[in-house]
Amino acid sequence: MKPPRRRRWPHRVRVLCSGDDVAADDLMRDCDRLEVRQSGVALPSPKGQVFLKGGPLSRRGARRHALRRLLLRAPAPCEAEYRNLTWLRERLFRAAEPLGAVTESQFGIPRRELLLTRAVPAAPPFDEAAAGASPRRRAELFAELGREVGRMHALRFLHADLYPRNVLAAAPCPEPGPGYGRSLVWLDTWAGGPTAWRRGSLRRVEDDLGAWFSLAADWMGPGDDEALLTSYVRARSENGRPLKSLGRFVRSVQQSRRRELSKLEREPRRLRGKPFPLAGWDPDVGRLEQLLERPSSIPS
Repeated sequence: MKPPRRRRWPHRVRVLCSGDDVAADDLMRDCDRLEVRQSGVALPSPKGQVFLKGGPLSRRGARRHALRRLLLRAPAPCEAEYRNLTWLRERLFRAAEPLGAVTESQFGIPRRELLLTRAVPAAPPFDEAAAGASPRRRAELFAELGREVGRMHALRFLHADLYPRNVLAAAPCPEPGPGYGRSLVWLDTWAGGPTAWRRGSLRRVEDDLGAWFSLAADWMGPGDDEALLTSYVRARSENGRPLKSLGRFVRSVQQSRRRELSKLEREPRRLRGKPFPLAGWDPDVGRLEQLLERPSSIPS
């Protein structure tokens, strides 16, 4: 179904809605009148709290997104995230439920964007959940992380913003449907999407794990590395896209991590007040290969 539009020259407001929640749809159609100055606004809804993310774009951001739309025909970030979350949920990942997206443009330049998702209660970021978990629960979380990222990559999907703050850890989902039985909730997929394959080969999927380990290697232990990486390798094989060489892949992830650290050096604001990560990260490939020869002891 073609998404509804409203035109008010020189302004244009583009609205994408799920269509299954009338109250949320009405709210999204009125979002151009909301004065939202920062992300993270919780709004009431007859079916529970919803989460409103976005706000006015900076001049630099507006120009960048306008050029991306003009040259690459790329959608606005909120529209891309709406579609990517929908794509993940259709493939039974436990992604945040998207309710709508709004992009307001003036003379073809985006000025403001908003994304509305259903809130996930009692779901802290992954690093906070892992820090307070029991050893068994911690192993289960890292195994699920590796398994789900491996399945994403096997399905030709790149997250492209895979940092611990963008993965929530909740209690296993008890409701049949997307994410049934899974704990991890995926957010902030606006930069990624189902574009990982080029001419029959995977393209830079190591960047997802490089981004993860750039901020997580400091507080992850050897057992966490092993649970994540072995589950990732098994998931790739089980979904028909096995790794050709574990050692080569780990080296690629290390190179990607170094690139991420270089970005953090240039833009320290991305650390959000946290100390700069340690430079070294060197998992034992031989140990990982031995573990992969054994049956997994962590339930899937």
